[in-house]
Amino acid sequence: MIALLSIDDALAAAKQVGLDERFASLNAFRVMLNNPRAAGAVANLLRTLMFQNTLNSRARELVILRTGWRTGSEYEFCQHVRVSRDLKMSEEEILGVRDPDRCASYSDVDRATIRMADELLDRSQVSAETWAVLAKKFSSAELVELLLVAGFWRMIAGYLKTAEVPLDPGVPSWPDGRKPA
Repeated sequence: MIALLSIDDALAAAKQVGLDERFASLNAFRVMLNNPRAAGAVANLLRTLMFQNTLNSRARELVILRTGWRTGSEYEFCQHVRVSRDLKMSEEEILGVRDPDRCASYSDVDRATIRMADELLDRSQVSAETWAVLAKKFSSAELVELLLVAGFWRMIAGYLKTAEVPLDPGVPSWPDGRKPA
C-alpha cells in the first residue's frame, strides 16, 4: 500500500503542479500525489478524456465500467457507477457490464464497445469484426478516444488495486454486494 496523504499535504502537492482541489481531494490522487509530477500528467489526460471529450460520455463509461469489473478494481468500478448514475444511465445499463450478453438495454454498438474493452484486456488488440462495427458508428477522433479510454483506465485499475487505494467517503462498495468472481 502507498500512503494516503492528508488533505492538507495533498493540496500542497497539488499546488506544485497546478492540480485543482477537486482532484486533490480524491483518494486516487491523494495517493498519486506522493509523486506530484506524475499526478499532474495523469490529471491532464483524465481531464481531456472526461471533460474535453469528443466521444459520448455513455460509451466512455461503458468501457470504464467493463474494465473496472473485469479487473476487479473496486475503486474504479464503484466510482464510475456513481459517474454513470450522474449521467442518467439506467441501472440496467450500468450493471449490465457484468454480463453484457444478457443486458436487453444494449445495442449492437454497445456490445461492440464492451467487446472492444474485453479484447484489449485479453489480447491488446481489437478484432477486425469488432472494429468494423465501431468504425460504422464512431468518427476517427472518437475511435482514438475509445482506445485511449480503454488503455488509460486499464492502467488506472492496476494502479488503484496495487496501491490499495480506498474508496472515497460516500462512494458505496460493489452494487448489490456482487463483486467479480
